[in-house]
Amino acid sequence: MKKLGFILICITLIFSSSLFAQTVPYSIGRIVVSSDGNEHDHDDWAATPFTLALLAAKGLQDKLTVYTFSDHIWGSDYQKKKGKTEMLISALEGQKIYNFKKSNFLEAVADSTKAINAIVKEINKSKASNPLTIVAAGPMHVVGSAISQSKKAKLKYVRIISHSNWNDRHSDKPYDWEEHSGWTWNEIKASFESFGLICDRISDQNGGKDYEGMKAPKAMFDWINTSPIRNTSEKAKKQLDWLYQRQLTCVKKGDFDPSDAGMIIYLLTGKQKTSPEDARAIIENSVH
Repeated sequence: MKKLGFILICITLIFSSSLFAQTVPYSIGRIVVSSDGNEHDHDDWAATPFTLALLAAKGLQDKLTVYTFSDHIWGSDYQKKKGKTEMLISALEGQKIYNFKKSNFLEAVADSTKAINAIVKEINKSKASNPLTIVAAGPMHVVGSAISQSKKAKLKYVRIISHSNWNDRHSDKPYDWEEHSGWTWNEIKASFESFGLICDRISDQNGGKDYEGMKAPKAMFDWINTSPIRNTSEKAKKQLDWLYQRQLTCVKKGDFDPSDAGMIIYLLTGKQKTSPEDARAIIENSVH
């Protein structure tokens, strides 16, 4: 009887630790974001500022430990000119404007080893009371490399989120003018889910049949310019002005495209079928 009781206690502890370690909506632990934006598409020029605005609205600056950007490490600016420069603006100006003073912002294309090692360090810190969520907003190679180099016993305290087929596959699907290979979403799942890594593939944040997504007509973002929180402080006005200016860098047939930021809405709310109104609700109900 004692042996049976001990076994039941162990099972309960294992289950509850795993459940406690992996939470959506967010309630505990650290956040890592890895995005591209330096090649192929300019959505991250808009999505990185929105990502930072959403996290800051929830007062999570100190929980964002690492932000690797320009993680298309095989090159920049061939298809999408000025990508590297625009991402430096979106990431580093955003870091200052939204007060991410303790977060480590790293340009992955400039030093991929440093970026990967920073994520490895965060994975290896993970435990039930301090889990890690990785938001994968670019090709999977940087994140996959970090997971592969980390302590496998720590992966049960880690969740990775993706929404994009292109990001999931691009490492092994270079364009005609490229030559590269690397980690893909399916390879990460096949290699590391057995260690407890939660691979959380959510709905496409570019939208679907019954939801707008975060890629949406510009008019759906007008609230950034009219929100009553603009009148609460000069700081709030400056942040919203900058956020809107960065959306103007990514206009696609009348839409703004901060689509990757939909993963942050999911992380904060649990909602996969997102819209700009979800972003508005978070930002207009800021904890500060």
